Amino acid sequence: MATVTATDLARRTNQVLDALARGESVTITRNNTVLGTISPPVRAVMLRDAFERLPRISREAAERYKADIRDADFDDEVRDPWQR
Repeated sequence: MATVTATDLARRTNQVLDALARGESVTITRNNTVLGTISPPVRAVMLRDAFERLPRISREAAERYKADIRDADFDDEVRDPWQR
């Protein structure tokens, strides 16, 4: 993380913006006091990309999981967990 004074920020704005574009954060100081930090935005992840990052399971494991769910004694009744 780079640190620049407020004066340097005013003089070298383009360089600071270039650092942000490279993904760097920049801390701004004045009189040796930190005023704040400028950070690049968090990049959004597309849903498709998120699913592609999930670990893969084997077809056999998936079939066992589906069988376990099918054989479980679940019902569709909604119950209040605090009511006895």
